Amino acid sequence: MVLGGSLGMLRDKIFIAYGSSVKGLTRKGKLFLEFDTSLIDPISALYVLGPDLAACARDLYHRYRDCKDADSYLAGETLHDVVLLPGDGNVVEEEVYSKDRVLVGTADGRIGLLILQGNKTLRITWLLTSTGSGITSLDTHQLQDGIDILVGRQDGVVEVYTFPDEDVTSTLRYHYNAGESISTVVGGIIGIANYPEVLVTTYSGRIFGLTTSPPGLLEAGQSDVGLARLKLEIQQLQEKLNEEKESSNFMPDPLAPLILALNYKMVLHKEDASYSLSVELDASIDNILIQSDTPIDLLETENNSAVVSLSACNPIDNNFVLATYRCQINTNRLEMRFRSIEGQPGTLQIYVTSQVQPKRCRKILIPIYALSLHVRQHEDDDTAQSNGPFNELKLNGNFTIAEMHAWLSLILPDVPERPHIHEGEAALVYISSFIGTVLKCKYKKGSALFLGENISSIIILRDILTKEATKRKIKLDVFCEVAEGSISRVMELILPRLNAAYDLIQKIKILDALEEWELKSNSKENLCSEYQELLDKETEIRSLMMKDTEILNRLHAIITDLYVDWERAKRSRRISGKEATAKLQSALESRNLATILQIFTGKADTTVSTLIPAAI
Repeated sequence: MVLGGSLGMLRDKIFIAYGSSVKGLTRKGKLFLEFDTSLIDPISALYVLGPDLAACARDLYHRYRDCKDADSYLAGETLHDVVLLPGDGNVVEEEVYSKDRVLVGTADGRIGLLILQGNKTLRITWLLTSTGSGITSLDTHQLQDGIDILVGRQDGVVEVYTFPDEDVTSTLRYHYNAGESISTVVGGIIGIANYPEVLVTTYSGRIFGLTTSPPGLLEAGQSDVGLARLKLEIQQLQEKLNEEKESSNFMPDPLAPLILALNYKMVLHKEDASYSLSVELDASIDNILIQSDTPIDLLETENNSAVVSLSACNPIDNNFVLATYRCQINTNRLEMRFRSIEGQPGTLQIYVTSQVQPKRCRKILIPIYALSLHVRQHEDDDTAQSNGPFNELKLNGNFTIAEMHAWLSLILPDVPERPHIHEGEAALVYISSFIGTVLKCKYKKGSALFLGENISSIIILRDILTKEATKRKIKLDVFCEVAEGSISRVMELILPRLNAAYDLIQKIKILDALEEWELKSNSKENLCSEYQELLDKETEIRSLMMKDTEILNRLHAIITDLYVDWERAKRSRRISGKEATAKLQSALESRNLATILQIFTGKADTTVSTLIPAAI
């Protein structure tokens, strides 16, 4: 839903997109436009500027002028939002507050400001860097004494922030939880004159307003007018319901259940390398069943009131997880969190059952990629500018760019729908959200080059790409070059986290011991200053531990897999995970870089002193 109007005039017309169609309504609710865009996919973003209407559907941008085709662009990436700006030839007689600024929201909950410098230069300034649920809608409006930022989020939260300036940072002014994902937030004067309001629409179609007027304020005679209007709307709805009932009698199968309208989104949280999966219906959810053919760890989620039941599974039958979430009454949206293991791809099957009679169930399939904890980066990002050293994987064969792109989409998340080709070559850059290592992919017709700081990523790519080529009977020449220094690079990234996890576990053990010995009550008399400081920070320490209780085991597993893959790549030798764990156990307990590197290189450290038995 967006607002529009003639150039230079008040934006007082409402435009609503549903499916591939657009409807236009006046401020009094009268329909003045019904327009079919002829787009194949549903409209995901909409904007109106004067006679121009821009609509986005998946990766296609299309602009209409006076409801006629004007231009289009196939981006190759999923388009989330669109904004039309007046061109150089347009003269708009209106003072625009933010004529050179564009407000943007990200999937991880951050809000930024794009400042247009000239025709081609953009500079971004982050207003809110705290991460949270994804931003679904943004608007600006003067609610009180200055311009405010109106924010709608995926988890149903509506927030109002003050617009920052050079001296004052942005602060949260208002917070409201709608209980379901927000589709649109718009500011304006709607219900009561002289009192700005926030108009909100949700996924299920609910429309409500948040007002700045004092509680109980009503203009003279407004209650009678409002009551008469409500009665008229109820009568119109009743007539429409009767028409629908009559038309349903002529359906070929009136008992056939309708398909559930389901909205789901899976987002990777970089800070703890876990996924959040939100599932939403336009009706109440009865239960959600999750089945996975690959190992995943289900995590606790805040604000999740569902009762979780885990069933016994047999991994031999490719059934690793079977869980049921039973929802409370009037629950439209449920969020779950889980953590996957890289190198073990699979499929997550979700069965969502509604409470509405007759009972209906909707099944969705979500792929879990082999490199699921990798995040796509832009080539000019600072995080992508790593100097290595890199392990190299070269593939030569009779494949096209499209075939290699399709194979990579089976391994890596967030691969664009179409490859971005520059001078006959496509490129992708990823960074591991858990470790921080960089992976670079460059491919063209007949050849592909992969550079990775982590040898495990290279081995996973090699195994899956050669498997896919074999399925299509395409011969590949595979060249793998191992960089000796890559192990040091990976361990330098892991060891600080390993030491931090070990120290955190030791602090938890001390706190548990103090609680068991009942020494907390009189800490100043019984404990030293170090333990007193631990007790002061107990809440913070335990909350850090609750975020990832298995962090130490996960880091040990990463290093173990790294050693197994190193042996495969360097010495062409396969060893089991149990054998690798036994070899690395003492080195991991020492948390010493030189000791761990000795295991990988197979070289003994001559500087380590040995005990010599004394002569008798």
